[in-house]
Amino acid sequence: MQSRNLIFSVLAGALLIVGCNRAESPQDVQEDVADARQDATEQTSEAREDLAANYGESSPEQVAKNEYDLAIAEAEGNHKVAIEACEAVSGTEQEACKERADTDLAVAKERAESQKPR
Repeated sequence: MQSRNLIFSVLAGALLIVGCNRAESPQDVQEDVADARQDATEQTSEAREDLAANYGESSPEQVAKNEYDLAIAEAEGNHKVAIEACEAVSGTEQEACKERADTDLAVAKERAESQKPR
């Protein structure tokens, strides 16, 4: 009985893994990418507005924080778009695509962190 449950669990897990790396239809990918771009544009616009609104009146620390927030918003927006675009491919190509997107996000965040005043 236990071996039957173990086999069932392994098979179910394998099916989930395989199913997660399936390519979506081009139309679904296009819609998801468009939605991600829209969200990214909105987030970046908000960060730009905050930066512009506070630029002349705020302390240098606040301006630097707003610049950092803008860089993070841009990085996260680009990441969301890239991840959605990765859904167009399947299997190991999709995994590699998502890993590149994650790496690009990490690099962009590190760059933003390095430019923050101490």
